[in-house]
Amino acid sequence: MRRFLFILVSLLCTCNLCAAKKVVWVIDAGHGGYDVGCEFGYAYEKHICLAVAKEVGRLVSKNMSDVRVVYTREKDAFLTLQQRCNVANARGAALFLSIHVNSAPNPFARGTESFFATNVPMKGTQAGKSELLALLLQKQYLKNGREVSRGVKQRELYVCENTNMPSVLTEVGFITHSGDRNYITSKAGQNELAQAIYEALSEWKQLTKGGKVPQRTLRNLRYTHHDPITMVTTPQRETTEADARAKEAAEAKVVAEAQAEEKAKAQAQAQKQTQQGATAEPATPVVTEPATPTADEGKIYFAIQLMNTAKKLEAGDYRLKGFKDVRFIPAGERFKGIYGYSESYLDIKNELVQVRETFPEAFIVAFRGDQQITTAEALANLKL
Repeated sequence: MRRFLFILVSLLCTCNLCAAKKVVWVIDAGHGGYDVGCEFGYAYEKHICLAVAKEVGRLVSKNMSDVRVVYTREKDAFLTLQQRCNVANARGAALFLSIHVNSAPNPFARGTESFFATNVPMKGTQAGKSELLALLLQKQYLKNGREVSRGVKQRELYVCENTNMPSVLTEVGFITHSGDRNYITSKAGQNELAQAIYEALSEWKQLTKGGKVPQRTLRNLRYTHHDPITMVTTPQRETTEADARAKEAAEAKVVAEAQAEEKAKAQAQAQKQTQQGATAEPATPVVTEPATPTADEGKIYFAIQLMNTAKKLEAGDYRLKGFKDVRFIPAGERFKGIYGYSESYLDIKNELVQVRETFPEAFIVAFRGDQQITTAEALANLKL
């Protein structure tokens, strides 16, 4: 009997020691209960966050035996911000991750972004762990299929500033953008997002296993995370004929859509002028000063018009909202603020998505050498 009790006590102690070795990660599904978060129709942020959070937790529990996942909520329930922090602090968690969905008045705003707190006085081995995870999340989102990264930012966020461990708040997409909304409300999209988050957590765990943040890795990630499209690339392989055909087809589709859009705009404008009793005149190219010097003066390229001003703005002017290398070309007695340069319509269209988050009225313009032409004319002259 004594021997049996000894064995039982030994097993219990062993189990307790094993359990004690597990680190706690707290996964916080944003909002809940009457706090639905942002919404669009029947799509609610609280439901999306919970679905992604539970799938992340499932992946971590399945693949990391030394990590115990704790959720701030596992059902549609309301918690205050402090209650969420209390869950993590009371359990001595090693990590706090809060999952959210974004929204914006601008319907073109899209993509993922991750935040870490500005005022958390984490010293020594803790320094940089929050930023590292935020950077890895953005890296993995792109690697796992998301097209646009809005980068990593520092903000005064309550749940990040009032938790006693590395903490990150991540936004998985915009509910107000049709493409993002379709993705983040679908089961496939939620699973893909969870996979990206899990891979970021796995990489973070591996990089910080020695207790310190690898500064070289952190610097490299800081340098590369700004690229909205090509921050992370898959291993290079030879481009096949099928790849080339697929690329041509994709570009042709974009050009066709743009031409149709230009045609529809022209028809709408003509109809409006007719209704007002005005005679619609055919669009004519506007001769301007060279927007960007090029070796081939007849080369067609695209750019983005940000604004139309009474005079040229100096670099650093607050009205440029942080944009650099904005060119100003004359347009009658006013000036057009032109940003960007690309011979690829597809590239400038991707750039426009980002620009419209700051300048909602921005639009694509086209040039042939030093002469501005209509976008439709430029597209018609492209050789695909």
